[in-house]
Amino acid sequence: MREFKDLSLAERLRSRNKKTPPYLRHFVLHAETTHGLTVPKVEIYESADSNTGVVKYELKIEVSLPKLLFENSLCEIGPSDLQKVLDTMVERLSGVGIQILPHTIATAPLSVVHFCKNIILPKSISFRRLLAELSLIDIGKAYDTTNDKRTKNKNSGEVLHFWSGSREWSFYDKIEDMKRPKNKSVDKHKTDYEKEIIELYGLKDIEVFRYEYRLKKAQTIKSELNATLGRQYQTPVSLTDLFTEGLWKSVLLKSWKRMTDRPENQLALLSTNNKLDLMIYILNSAWKKDKSAHSQNQALWSYGLATAIKDHSAKSVRKELGKVWSNRSDERLDEKMSVAAKLAQGIPFSDGISYISRELERFEVINLALLEKGV
Repeated sequence: MREFKDLSLAERLRSRNKKTPPYLRHFVLHAETTHGLTVPKVEIYESADSNTGVVKYELKIEVSLPKLLFENSLCEIGPSDLQKVLDTMVERLSGVGIQILPHTIATAPLSVVHFCKNIILPKSISFRRLLAELSLIDIGKAYDTTNDKRTKNKNSGEVLHFWSGSREWSFYDKIEDMKRPKNKSVDKHKTDYEKEIIELYGLKDIEVFRYEYRLKKAQTIKSELNATLGRQYQTPVSLTDLFTEGLWKSVLLKSWKRMTDRPENQLALLSTNNKLDLMIYILNSAWKKDKSAHSQNQALWSYGLATAIKDHSAKSVRKELGKVWSNRSDERLDEKMSVAAKLAQGIPFSDGISYISRELERFEVINLALLEKGV
């Protein structure tokens, strides 16, 4: 720790220059996960205020909370684990020479949060089939600061990502990811225990659907979490807030429904793969609604739109139509997708998508005993 008088002349001049980086020095302690106990990644930024003559230090801590407590990310934490998290973090940081109070950690503002859920799949539901169905959806332009991108066929088709602005959705098989070498896995910071846990608990034949919803900016965190907590947008969001009863369930369920409630995704995720059955259902729905020629036309293009989405994905349909008629046709396409989804209403989602929806509603906290037992 330095005082202002300890700074060199060059550093004092830099502290007055607003065009230079806002910090004088930057220290990094890389995360440690391979020697028995997880130690968080810590970045320390040193800055100086020439007006007040004060040198300040800002800590940025990055860690997987399940790994911090359990040395694996198959097990899940709950609201009652806050004190244990604080005590463990203080202990691990103290072990590497960083002294910090539990209260400081508890009230620290959040800049990135990954909400995660592990769902054990029954033998009747294939993870690959689930991923193939999810690859047909479109997350839309609701958070349009960057283009939607998706990763297909990564690691033999076992990982799917959607990015949109400061939000990210990720789906993969947690057990398979744990088996992969670090350079080919989603999780780049596996612990020693995670490498052993599959054999110790006989998990090699279990599929675990991993759903991660990542908020990657402080503004996004404030917007989403304060809305969920019923607070004003400007209210600071701290680590303690993450342990509010029911918050993780609310955020993950809302983010899941945000995808599945979109009309184009309702069509993409329909359970029927028989095109004749789908056509008959839509024709009958249109007939019950209105027996006019206009209703017949609606039924025909609704069926065409539904089959195109199920064959090629909602994103591809929108993209290819935009190439021909320009993106100005989006609003009309949205209206038509909404009509088609209403005519297909009553056809359930596939068994896999319905199962994930139910499990997110149930939100059972996963531990090793449950994993060993299976579904």
